[in-house]
Amino acid sequence: MTAACREGILNLWKLKEAEPTDSYELPGCANASLVMDKYLRVPVREDEHKKNARRELHQAVQESIDRSEEVYKAAFDRYKNSTPGPCKAGDCKTVEGLRLIIGIGNENVLETGLTLHHTYGTPIIPGTALKGLASHYCDQVWGAGDGKFKRGEEYHRAIFGKSDDSGHFIFHDAWITPETMKRSLRRDVMTPHHMEYYSGEDKGQAAPTDFDVPNPITFLSIVGTFHVAVSCDVPGAEGDKWAELAFRLLTDALREWGIGGKTSAGYGSIVQEVSTQTGAQSIPRGAGVPVGRTQHNKGDIVNVTRTEDPMGRGRNYFVADDGIGGFFIGEGCPPIAIGGTTRLRVKGVHPDGKYDFENPAPIDPHAANPEPEQRPGGRRRR
Repeated sequence: MTAACREGILNLWKLKEAEPTDSYELPGCANASLVMDKYLRVPVREDEHKKNARRELHQAVQESIDRSEEVYKAAFDRYKNSTPGPCKAGDCKTVEGLRLIIGIGNENVLETGLTLHHTYGTPIIPGTALKGLASHYCDQVWGAGDGKFKRGEEYHRAIFGKSDDSGHFIFHDAWITPETMKRSLRRDVMTPHHMEYYSGEDKGQAAPTDFDVPNPITFLSIVGTFHVAVSCDVPGAEGDKWAELAFRLLTDALREWGIGGKTSAGYGSIVQEVSTQTGAQSIPRGAGVPVGRTQHNKGDIVNVTRTEDPMGRGRNYFVADDGIGGFFIGEGCPPIAIGGTTRLRVKGVHPDGKYDFENPAPIDPHAANPEPEQRPGGRRRR
């Protein structure tokens, strides 16, 4: 089967008439991802006399990107229009003179890989990579100014979730814009000088010396503009404010830290095309922790933590153990300092997901068979 597949692939490559007899091209293919993964003409490492094979494969990948332009435009429009709201989106481009490498360590027929869209073969930044970058940046940079942005703390949990809750935000895959898709792939080169020291059989044992032979390795990198989007599952104006905050966090991370491989060498820096306010580390005025995933019902007694009034009015505000907050209603609020914990009863659950809290009603141990609470519809809860 392997031999038959190899023979079939060889028949697709056409000899260039105007070029030397060892120069080939792959006409017609419009999926660069498929070309890169499956269509290497000869095993590069097994035949040193076919040194043009890598260059020809890279050229075929670049040409395939250009051929997919028409179908990709329609797909890109559907992608932009299908993003759920509330959502904040914008176009971010690679810094002039710098390039982007996503997935260079992916499994590939060559030593170097590249993350491309599986269906259309176009450059893409996975949403998982964007979320991971933003999470780390939030913890290390914004968390240094406000402890609630640290990993595991209130705001970080609300944006990125935890092991049993995915958070309130979706970091969507960033698609390259159709206007910059053509010629977005560029041939690049890196030259490891000490192969035995880094990856030989005696890795880490052989000394890196000036007698080692440099080994240039060509690979593909990306230039272009990507459509970046973050959406929030909280409806209304509050969700819009939080989506704006998360988007600003992500664009700060892309600009300051970059994304992908070789960022220490200058790769991966991305800036937003339309400038917006950046660097803010405060919660949008009037917005508390995102709401909408209440796990408690009216009458439940839950663990809560006292936090500052998100409206800035000094009222008694608590956040339940499911991350949803609400105000204390009525009299007799426990004298809990900011950051302190206690137990309160859920007095009510708002349609938009917020709670109202009250003191747990004392239980009379002498009361026998108290009347069960009346439920809507005439049923009683036992």
